[in-house]
Amino acid sequence: MQIYLLILFFFRIFAENLYMKATLEYIERRFKEYNALYFGGSLPPVSIKLSHAKGFLGKLSYQRCKHGLFGRYRNECFVLRINVRIDLPEELVEDTILHEMIHYYIAVNQLVDSSSHGKIFRQEMERINREGGRHITLSHKLNEEQQSQAHVHKSRVVAVVHFTDARTGIKVVPSQQRHILYWHQTSQRRFPIRSIEWYYTNDEYFAKYPSSVAMKIFLVPSPTVLPLSDAKKIIIEGSRVYVSD
Repeated sequence: MQIYLLILFFFRIFAENLYMKATLEYIERRFKEYNALYFGGSLPPVSIKLSHAKGFLGKLSYQRCKHGLFGRYRNECFVLRINVRIDLPEELVEDTILHEMIHYYIAVNQLVDSSSHGKIFRQEMERINREGGRHITLSHKLNEEQQSQAHVHKSRVVAVVHFTDARTGIKVVPSQQRHILYWHQTSQRRFPIRSIEWYYTNDEYFAKYPSSVAMKIFLVPSPTVLPLSDAKKIIIEGSRVYVSD
């Protein structure tokens, strides 16, 4: 099955010792489940985005829009963001989704709370914790144990370059399709290259190599030293870039 590169970047899930990185499908499924369980299915569908920001685990954003010249302001254009930058315990991911759903419940019903985590928020949080045996908190900060066990992953696009003289080199390129195509085409005009193999990997072996479109290739003793057994193969066909699953 072939999946477009940019989609795969955001949809992969990493599970290690019950730690995970949520996918969009996973968040949407939990949203529907929790909407039915804790909100009577009253919450309308919301735009869900994945985030790699460092400052939050979850965040609800929306706009205050005025209707008519003398109309009232209403909360609209809701976006629920869940951070997938690090692996987290699944329970914490679920509680983060519920935390943001409480914010959504308050905002979409045009309720005015006493503060960001005011009386209404606390009442809903305590209700859901009581009914569902959850552990939703007011803060999204990780405790020391969670910080020590969280794993930061960075996805990389790696080109394995086979030269005509039998040497092998590697190059880490930014993940945008235009950068991959640019480097793929330009490098073959500039260097005596026999072929290029492209991979999508999370192996930290490649962290030591800078990611750029500079025409610089790092030689390696042999392709066998490269930890690419678990990597996904990237296919380039004309102007198309996709991952072969």
